[in-house]
Amino acid sequence: MLEYVRYIQRYATIPPRTYWCEFPFYFAMENHKKHFRFGYRPEDLAHIDTINQKALKKHQGFLNRLDRFPLDKAELYLRLKEAHGVNTVRGLSAITGEEWSYIAKVLRLLGLPEQIKDFLRNNKSDPSVVKLFNFKILLDIVRQGEESLQIIRFREFMEEQGLIDVRI
Repeated sequence: MLEYVRYIQRYATIPPRTYWCEFPFYFAMENHKKHFRFGYRPEDLAHIDTINQKALKKHQGFLNRLDRFPLDKAELYLRLKEAHGVNTVRGLSAITGEEWSYIAKVLRLLGLPEQIKDFLRNNKSDPSVVKLFNFKILLDIVRQGEESLQIIRFREFMEEQGLIDVRI
């Protein structure tokens, strides 16, 4: 439909008409101007009447952290390794274009115990969990070595953050 509208605007000799298109959209205020955002309104911002710049940046920060969630990235690298038949981290680096040392560090996160991985997968929609368990913290837990030490460090970190009621 948009291609047709653009074609009419470009080649029509009469003034273009307004065409009805059904696309989901919402408004966001940026720099005191109202901007269209195509797509559905984010669920995190459903309770806000006017989406101002501060709320929008906070939501985009959450989405960026969610996109860079280390455990998801490690699983993605593992799937890429299997799909392309690559056995080395340097080969995976050639495919993705990222530093091989960074990829190696991310792949170390697969050494987390299944209990911790399940907790992170199940609570990924909680912004506080996404914010707390960044790459540096998860790598520190992996460096503990044995599975029992990793779980103890995970619990200690949860207690430090005030999330004592979580069962692992």
